[in-house]
Amino acid sequence: MAGSQRPKNVGDSHNNDKCRRQEKVDDHIRVLFVSASTADATVLTQLIKKDAGTDSVSITTVAEAQAFFSVVSSEQSFQAIVIDERVDWLAWHSIADECARLRPSALLILLVASDRQDVHEEVFERHIAAVYPRSSAGLIAMSSLLTRIAEQRQHFSLRLESDSAEADAEEQLDEERQKLVYAVSHDLQDPLQLARRYADILDEDYQQTLGDTGGKVLGHLQYNLGRTQEMLDELLDYSRLQRSQPKIESVDFNELLDEVVSIYKLTLDDIDGRVVRQQVLPTLMVDRRQFQRVMQNLIGNAIKFRGEQPLEVSVRAQQVGAEWRIGIKDNGVGIAENDAERIFDMFERGSTVEDSPGTGMGLAICKRIVQNHGGRLWVRSTPGEGSVFIFSVPQPDGAEGSDNP
Repeated sequence: MAGSQRPKNVGDSHNNDKCRRQEKVDDHIRVLFVSASTADATVLTQLIKKDAGTDSVSITTVAEAQAFFSVVSSEQSFQAIVIDERVDWLAWHSIADECARLRPSALLILLVASDRQDVHEEVFERHIAAVYPRSSAGLIAMSSLLTRIAEQRQHFSLRLESDSAEADAEEQLDEERQKLVYAVSHDLQDPLQLARRYADILDEDYQQTLGDTGGKVLGHLQYNLGRTQEMLDELLDYSRLQRSQPKIESVDFNELLDEVVSIYKLTLDDIDGRVVRQQVLPTLMVDRRQFQRVMQNLIGNAIKFRGEQPLEVSVRAQQVGAEWRIGIKDNGVGIAENDAERIFDMFERGSTVEDSPGTGMGLAICKRIVQNHGGRLWVRSTPGEGSVFIFSVPQPDGAEGSDNP
């Protein structure tokens, strides 16, 4: 829409001069993301933070015409500008022209749909330096480019640094895998939500037309779509745990256990089950919210996979060297020996409980939380007799914990 364009004025030249002066002395990479949606910018920000390990790259997102013209003509410095061709208030090439006029030194990047090839013929006329598809692979590639630019600005050198040349290949592969998990799970959210909405419409408006057989098929479809949504949510949560640092504080595990038991109180009363603390538990330096989740998941699994006898869960702790170990023992169905390691992987379940509800992500998330604190999580079990899940929590020098009675 031509009427949306900002008129040129004599202040543009003055702003350009100030922006150029700022960009010469600022080592921080600032990116302007012009998009009608903040979702891609959010994913890109997470990918860059994971890639760079610092806040060397920051992203400003604008979704409206007025905000765009205000920011692009301001005194803020931007080393890169990402333009989403889906913006509906102005054609992408008009936005590119305005950026090239007001920000001549900024790197212009165009984000397009994967099936759009027609824009490629125009990009060179619009000073576009790079074109990326709006997909997981495109966002990962863009984050790598921006991260590399930031590294070059901050650590300019004529030779390759030795620590960079000797980076561990397996660690790099793991980081790429983590980024891909996050990006793919994000990309799947929109089509899944659309499929669930269509299924709901069929259920609401065409139930009579479908008949009994069609209704059963639709019911199975809705159930599996819901379960897929739960798995995606858990996958995103798992990926966020890989990227986040624990908020360490002093946590009394006696209080933590009491909170978790209170959550399951009604269920425990119904099944005549009980959770007993064999000894006073330690006070440890951990992320409280995350370890509440660990305790809740392990006790919840004991309830879910209980045997025929009344459930009894016992919790104890022991200090071993510089770490504390906490064990949660139950008298449930137990775990087969060949499943003892596999159940901690994503979407894996024990061979004896595959028909039970759940996504198979609970233990993987618990393992990730414990690993984020420098510890380990493992299980000892005998089928038919129960299991004991043990996690270790290393403590920094000088940290105090409750003594073993």
